[in-house]
Amino acid sequence: MFNNAMMKQAKKMQEKMKEAQEEIAKMETEGSSGGISIKMIGGKTIEEVTVSEKIFEQRDKSLLEKFIKDAVNDATNKADKAAQKKMKKVTGGIKIPGLF
Repeated sequence: MFNNAMMKQAKKMQEKMKEAQEEIAKMETEGSSGGISIKMIGGKTIEEVTVSEKIFEQRDKSLLEKFIKDAVNDATNKADKAAQKKMKKVTGGIKIPGLF
């Protein structure tokens, strides 16, 4: 059933998946909403937050909170999509449980 060639192929895919996961961990994504910009590393760590001066003119706490939430969600969603795309290349579209 599982011959030597299949084992080599499985090991090669495993190595490629590890490389892809390392690349994903270093990947930068950016999300924004209403003058708030969030830069994330690996889709998990917020590296930078930029706030437009115009937001302070509005003096609306709830609006600022919404913009922050939306910017973080935007960056996270972009990171997730990029990670899924990268892993799909490695796996050839095969669904692997627990992997994105």
